[in-house]
Amino acid sequence: MRTILILLILMYLSVSNTVSTSADIWHDDFDMENTEAWKNIGDRRVWKVVDGMLRIEVNRDWAVGYELYELIAFPGHHRDFVVTIKNFGGDKLRFGFCVGRRFPETADEDPFYYVFFPNEIRARRFNGRGTSHPFRYRLSREPRQRWNTDVVDKMELHFNSGFFLLFVDGEFRTKFKDSNFNRIEILGFVLEGINIANEWEAEGWVDSFTISGLNVSAEVKATETWAEIKGN
Repeated sequence: MRTILILLILMYLSVSNTVSTSADIWHDDFDMENTEAWKNIGDRRVWKVVDGMLRIEVNRDWAVGYELYELIAFPGHHRDFVVTIKNFGGDKLRFGFCVGRRFPETADEDPFYYVFFPNEIRARRFNGRGTSHPFRYRLSREPRQRWNTDVVDKMELHFNSGFFLLFVDGEFRTKFKDSNFNRIEILGFVLEGINIANEWEAEGWVDSFTISGLNVSAEVKATETWAEIKGN
């Protein structure tokens, strides 16, 4: 029986290696909550999957800070990928998509992130559970530029080993490079709630999320396949 299972895994890997890049595309329409793919870190009241969208709702009584909705479907370090987010924005809050990593020299501190808001890009250091901290050892490289777009129809982020390329609504927006940021450990959506102190309510939303080009090793594929076989 074990021999048959191993043969099935090898056959699966052989087929998957001959498939086009579509095999490395993962998509979420947010039709339902997927706890196997996303991890809700911090204040659980903030994030909701309803009506085919990921929605964020806050009010000033909650005192939210930096909250993280982390993608956990693909663990590991990623060096090359493309993220596409559709119908992405917010009202009276700062809601963005983040890419982050930890550095050996600051391993005991919060991770370093680049956050892609609909209207700007900013570097942040936070723990995903509400608090944030200033930088001590690292200089950010993001462009200091703002755009008049609180809501975008489509954001497309390309990452290639430290090089960032951003398109919004089909048009080139900006590019920058951080040579020390050559891989990504953390992907997810982030709410920066500190700016809603004077507002009674605020909201954000995402209609769909797609990621492609992830480096998925044969070992990871074999592990996933083995789990699927055992589950069946």
